[in-house]
Amino acid sequence: MRNKRTTYLLVCCALGVWGIIFYRVFMQTGEEEMDLPDVREVKEKYFNLIDHQYDPVVLQLDYGDPFLKGDDSKEEFIVNSEPDKKIDIVVPVKPPVNWPAIHYTGRIYNPQTKENIAILNINGKEAMLSEGQSASGLKFIMQRGDSIKVSYQQSVKYLSVK
Repeated sequence: MRNKRTTYLLVCCALGVWGIIFYRVFMQTGEEEMDLPDVREVKEKYFNLIDHQYDPVVLQLDYGDPFLKGDDSKEEFIVNSEPDKKIDIVVPVKPPVNWPAIHYTGRIYNPQTKENIAILNINGKEAMLSEGQSASGLKFIMQRGDSIKVSYQQSVKYLSVK
C-alpha cells in the first residue's frame, strides 16, 4: 500500500513540474517581441576631429637621397665604351632520383638487441640494413611505424612496405 501512495505522489509532482514548464513556454510565445533601442555610440574619425588647415608641422622634403653613396652634388656616371659581355651562368642541376628502383619489402625486429632491420631491394639487389647503415648509396635513417626514412643521392624520402 505504501508503494502506491509514493507512486501517486511522484505522478502528481511530475504533472505539476510539466504543467509549470508548458505554462512558461506558452506565455513566452504569446508576447510580442520588443525592439531594443540602439545604444551604440558612433565615434567620428580622428582625422575629421583635427583641423589640418592650421597644422603647425611643416614637412621638410629637401634632404638628400639616402641610397646614394657620397655627395649628392658629385654624381658620376661611368660610361662603358665596350659592349656588355654575355656571361653564362652555370647552374648545377641535380639528376633525378630513381625512387622506383628501390623497394622496401619488410622488416625484422630483434628483441634481444632491440634493433630494427629493414629488408630493401635496391636496383635488383637485396640488402638488410639496420638504422644508420648504408648499401649501394642508400642509407637507412630511421623507422616510423610501417614506413622507413631513407637517404639516396642527397634526397630523403619515406618508403612504405610494398
